[in-house]
Amino acid sequence: MARIVLHERNRPYVVKVGDQELHLCGCGLSENKPYCDGTHMKTVDEGSKLYMYDKSGNRVEIESFYK
Repeated sequence: MARIVLHERNRPYVVKVGDQELHLCGCGLSENKPYCDGTHMKTVDEGSKLYMYDKSGNRVEIESFYK
């Protein structure tokens, strides 16, 4: 079943396991899920607008019917 998943976070989740620190993807764009690969850096200037990212990483502003 296809569905839209909204990711409102523009930074990773930091999880400490013993003396290790893991960075888990919070933006949904990482190619290395569940781990962060830094792709969230392209989302830092989104502000309150809603965007969709295609497979090439291009950003398109969309209107939300969830508002």
